[in-house]
Amino acid sequence: MTDRPGPWWRRRIGRFTAHWPTCLPGVRFLARGTLTHVVSPRAAGSQHGAAARAAARLALDELGRGIAGEHRPEEVECARQRLILAVSAWQTPDSRSNLWLRARLTLLLPQQDADRAQSHQNALRDVELRLAQDRLRRQELARTVCTDRDTASLWWLEQHLDDLSGLNWESFREAILPLVGTSVAERTQAERLADTLLYVWERLDAVPGRQARFMATARTLFEQMGWADGFPWPSPSDDLESAAPSPATILFVTEDEQ
Repeated sequence: MTDRPGPWWRRRIGRFTAHWPTCLPGVRFLARGTLTHVVSPRAAGSQHGAAARAAARLALDELGRGIAGEHRPEEVECARQRLILAVSAWQTPDSRSNLWLRARLTLLLPQQDADRAQSHQNALRDVELRLAQDRLRRQELARTVCTDRDTASLWWLEQHLDDLSGLNWESFREAILPLVGTSVAERTQAERLADTLLYVWERLDAVPGRQARFMATARTLFEQMGWADGFPWPSPSDDLESAAPSPATILFVTEDEQ
């Protein structure tokens, strides 16, 4: 078999127009130009001519769809050049050895399809931006210590944005909420107790002799509670006023106990 038809074969030239899909659903290329096909002299008559023309158009349409469907709308120039290389030389369909065809086509992206492609790109960009923002927000929440119930609830919600049906607030209350702000609460209680003791000490220091009475009262209270061995209170024989600990000592002991 030769690589092209003989000069005595019957040649037919016709206009060709088709819409071929891109790899983006709903967006199509427009192909238009001329299709040339030749048939063997043995294929005579109008019936054979119509069949050859239909076979040539189907073969070209299949070839063009395969090329166009591999490209995005913005790749129209690449698809155009590939199409030119594919259809400019004589070729024969696999099922018809007595038929040869070639075409001169140009590939376009109609304005309506270009607008659809742009709308798709805008929507895709918005989704990607929102996903990136959500990812950054989750990373920021993961680095932030949840110090209150509201922050912890927001963090828990962020963890389940992709599957809200799996959001379980009962698990949050049982497993997460008891851990929220534990260290902060303990530090706040220690600071509050230290401030109270400092306030008491400053008030005692304002009136001479009040420290001794306070220490004696405190010692009696702790002895009744059974806590006297855990605190360095002066013994009854010591001079209470001279042996009374400084505010810094009381604060240090208080923070250690906390």
